[in-house]
Amino acid sequence: MAKIILLLAVGLVGYLLWRQYQRQPPELRRKGLLRGAFYVVLGIILLLVVTGRVHWLAAAAAAALPLLKLLFGLALRAWPFLQVLRRKNQPPPQQASVGTSGELSQQEAFQLLGLQPGASREAIIDAHKRLIQKLHPDRGGNDYLAAKLNAARDLLLKLHS
Repeated sequence: MAKIILLLAVGLVGYLLWRQYQRQPPELRRKGLLRGAFYVVLGIILLLVVTGRVHWLAAAAAAALPLLKLLFGLALRAWPFLQVLRRKNQPPPQQASVGTSGELSQQEAFQLLGLQPGASREAIIDAHKRLIQKLHPDRGGNDYLAAKLNAARDLLLKLHS
């Protein structure tokens, strides 16, 4: 008799929830359906734990899944901020001296831009643009490399004109 009463109570609750679902606007139905499915699964797990069919650690692991989903979403949102903090806490890169006097030679300027001697003005500008987009400080590069690329471009353009 108790099973019949329990079955009727579950059926009545299911019917009332279905009517409430039908009254919701279409944009809220999916969210309500997912929330309802979560509560049904949680209720089944609790029922299995109470009856002794599932160990409580397994139930705790199943209940932790939504929390892990939330934490994963927060970690993805925080990732760019963590990268910025990591970059700020890194020591500045060691600056190797280029040449003996600190000035760029023509050969070094061509090597920095990845060009052969005698390259055209357009090739120099294109090589500089391609490299500076990768090595600019705003895009993860550093000031030293950007300054060297600019100096190489300026030297080669000055010699070319």
